Amino acid sequence: MAEITRRTMLKAAGSAAVGLGWAGRVLAVMEDGSIVVQQSRIPEQKNLSAAWRNSLVERGTKEVWSGPDLESIGMPVGGIAAGQLYLCGDGTLGWWEIFNHHTFFGYGLTSYAKRAIPKPVKFGFRIECAGRSWSLDKDGFSNVAFRGEHPIGTVTYQGDCPLEATVTAYSPFIPLNAKDSALPATVFEIELANRGASPVQATLGGFLENAVAASAKEDPGQRKRSTTRVEEPGLAMMVHRADPAKQTLGEPPAAVRKPVLIADFEGPDYGDWTVEGDAFGKGPARGTLADQNPVTGFVGSGLVNSFYKGDGTTGRLLSPEFVLDRRFLNFKIGGGNFPGETCVNLLVDGKLVRTAAGRNSEKLLWETWDLGDLEGKRARIEIVDKATGGWGHINADHFELADSIQSLEDLKVRNGDANRDHGTLALALLATGTAPSASSYGFEEPYIGEVATESFTVAPGASKTFRFVLAWHFPNHPNGRQYANWFEDAAAVARYVDHQFDRLSADTKRWRDTYYDSTLPYWLLDRLHSTLGNLATGTTEWWGNGRFWAWEGVVCCSGTCTHVWNYEHGLARLFPEIERNIRTRQDFGAGFDEATGLVGFRSDKAYAADGQCGTILKAYREHLTGADSGFLRENYPRIKKALEFLIKHDGNDDGVLEDSQPNTYDIDFYGPNTFVGSLYLGALRAGEEMAREVGDPTFAAKCRTLFEKGSAETVKRLWNGEYFAQVVDEKQHAKYQYGPGCLSDHLFGQGWAHQVGLGALYPPEMVKKALQSVWKYNWAPDVGPYNSLWKPERPYAVPGEAGLFICTWPKGGRQGEPVRYRDEVWTGIEYQVAGHMIWEGMVEEGLAICKAVHERYHPAKRNPYNEVECSDHYARALASWGVFTALAGFEYHGPRGVLGFAPRVSPEKFRCAFTGAEGWGSLEQRIEGGRHTARVELTWGRLGLSELQLQSKAQGEAKASVGGKAVPCTTTRDGERLVVHFAPALALVEGQTLEVTL
Repeated sequence: MAEITRRTMLKAAGSAAVGLGWAGRVLAVMEDGSIVVQQSRIPEQKNLSAAWRNSLVERGTKEVWSGPDLESIGMPVGGIAAGQLYLCGDGTLGWWEIFNHHTFFGYGLTSYAKRAIPKPVKFGFRIECAGRSWSLDKDGFSNVAFRGEHPIGTVTYQGDCPLEATVTAYSPFIPLNAKDSALPATVFEIELANRGASPVQATLGGFLENAVAASAKEDPGQRKRSTTRVEEPGLAMMVHRADPAKQTLGEPPAAVRKPVLIADFEGPDYGDWTVEGDAFGKGPARGTLADQNPVTGFVGSGLVNSFYKGDGTTGRLLSPEFVLDRRFLNFKIGGGNFPGETCVNLLVDGKLVRTAAGRNSEKLLWETWDLGDLEGKRARIEIVDKATGGWGHINADHFELADSIQSLEDLKVRNGDANRDHGTLALALLATGTAPSASSYGFEEPYIGEVATESFTVAPGASKTFRFVLAWHFPNHPNGRQYANWFEDAAAVARYVDHQFDRLSADTKRWRDTYYDSTLPYWLLDRLHSTLGNLATGTTEWWGNGRFWAWEGVVCCSGTCTHVWNYEHGLARLFPEIERNIRTRQDFGAGFDEATGLVGFRSDKAYAADGQCGTILKAYREHLTGADSGFLRENYPRIKKALEFLIKHDGNDDGVLEDSQPNTYDIDFYGPNTFVGSLYLGALRAGEEMAREVGDPTFAAKCRTLFEKGSAETVKRLWNGEYFAQVVDEKQHAKYQYGPGCLSDHLFGQGWAHQVGLGALYPPEMVKKALQSVWKYNWAPDVGPYNSLWKPERPYAVPGEAGLFICTWPKGGRQGEPVRYRDEVWTGIEYQVAGHMIWEGMVEEGLAICKAVHERYHPAKRNPYNEVECSDHYARALASWGVFTALAGFEYHGPRGVLGFAPRVSPEKFRCAFTGAEGWGSLEQRIEGGRHTARVELTWGRLGLSELQLQSKAQGEAKASVGGKAVPCTTTRDGERLVVHFAPALALVEGQTLEVTL
């Protein structure tokens, strides 16, 4: 059945409906003269203005924001996986989730909104001069402007103060240097300029509240907090700390009695519990419910699971009264993290005395409530589900009164250590450059200290620059903190930044300058780099044991999920060390089943078909981004076994997966489809290449045979003339399939193949035609008309905004309940599709998709540094870097020393940044008058180079030089691809430039 069909009495028939007031397509002309029209409200002709289209490729000017736009800006400026701290639009700091606790902010319009940024910690800078004080924020200065060039934010201040101020803030961010990019520190370089005619005498101070142990239950007036003054050569610092919090769980009695079971939910119904609403069904669940991710960790065979009929239902369970006659109440809990809405409560005399919510995980963990102050009272347990959006459900099981806790480890995971926000917090003035060496300390308010310069004078027309470092050290994360292995406390962090300041600052700015010194548009550079800020938020964790681990979004959906992180390329290209950590510690480590080759998609024992395929592609990418073959040779046995796991699911060795295929849409696809199928073919090609490199020709040949069969079979069975459809038995699978629909992601594997140089998986002309169909049918200049027909489960684009829908049905055949999330817009998919379009030459369409994202995240609407999906700072958005590599036509094989680029936009004059295995810099080419000049400029590190591959029609001999000195080279040609060979291989070092002229 079509999306919506209508018969209208029209005697004229044509290729489209006329005069109906909406876009439509004629599906049939009936005998009575009426026509059946499909209504989609997505115009096939986008009618984009010439000016807007030109803006897609014009260099333009750098956006600088001021006024009301400043309110929503929050650029992450902490280290990678070191917590979450924002530089706000007016130069203040917000969010302050560096204390081992993060907030889940929901879905849809809840998170997709312009939100005020919380500023719970008092911190800032102020200038004292002429008998007055000016704070560096929107209250102290009338004219404040923000220039964001992630990882660096620059805020300027003008007003009635005799000095103008410029604050440059960042955490060190140096590609290929993971440790120095993961420091729990933020640097502030503050320039004070005198634009007047007279000298100005002033002081500059930074103030910081002692927010250590802010969650402690003691009376704040009695909290034992202290501040230490530290003065060392070149450094003046105050260090805040607090005494450890008292343990909330006392010792159990000497004689531990058997627990008293309150409820285990093993029966057919809820017994004498009161049931309200329809969220909990007629009785306890027996595990995972329909369309739910796997539920684990419950006791026995039954549990409370309010996912009954999905997240849209609500309800309440209330137990009979019982006496609190033991020290502890233990129970298991999972589900959504909506305090007060998806929660378990303890009620005494009808009043709430204890509460707990889930962690946006289907795994149930033990929770323990200390009942020491409630002994002998009568109580009820209340299980609540008031939420109706994603994760709007609660899981609970096995309530018992006991003399001891059930699991200290679970409590640490759920709640963090009792002292989770105990640690140290420091603010240091670095007395380098023009900064005075002395400082003063003050405590004008309780727990707020200040470190300030001595009085200084700024001459007319002159300026002075001062450097401050905010550092933190909160090691009591449930899994520890990697930075705690490097530093003893916040003072040690500040000292490290002080001692290494010149290098850390120079390298961070060098990357910023290298990246922005480009022919690409400013808006595009801003957008594609902005998502890398996700790495410095609550989405990522770098554990004390060295393992890098992540959520899908901030504390939402755990386990470095293989199918969501399938889309990410930014971390892999800029910090390949961390990406290899994920492969070895998770995919081929904790999440790997040695017996079968299964890669648990959340580091568990659960299968995701797209994630399993993506793991093979990611392993190949991590090999390509290395300097040698060590990663591949060490991990090849498990890589091969993981691919063999997929081949077993193939079943009949025809190169097509047809069985149940769990995937990123939180459902299972059945039957042949190219969403999973293209990833499978990409995995086979990657497996073939890796097998050849390690000397396993038999397996390489097997992969090749399966790939060729699968490609041909897919074209034969799934190509409908415009795109690749899904073949599914709808009688058996009448829900959550896409059938004849046009899935935006349906060529995901082909886009992946381009990212790692694997070539065509299907006939190129079909691939391009399919992408043209995605553009024609799925991208709307205004999502409003379409969503008025098909309301999204969670809106991530609103009427008046452009976006790419996940799936539409231009040829009809939409199921009553088709693929989940079909009417939503996700930036991760938009970047994935845009990057693939650019690889295939559809540059304008790809850039249009990205520009729409950029406009949706303009600060007038919402935080430009927080692309949301399932919670804030969603990992899928890191697909943006795939657009960047596509624009350059970038290919790289580190172990072989092969570097290639073929710009897709303005190839006659092109320049952009690149990263290799051990160094980074700029790629540049100029084509004019039949002369083709290519340059590889190394800005940082080193680069081994045996081949430089170019797309060029230039004829004649190639000449190469490094630093003006000729180097020997030869060339070979394959069509328009020219390969310049260097023998011996080049070893470029920092500051050198290779120039090749054809």
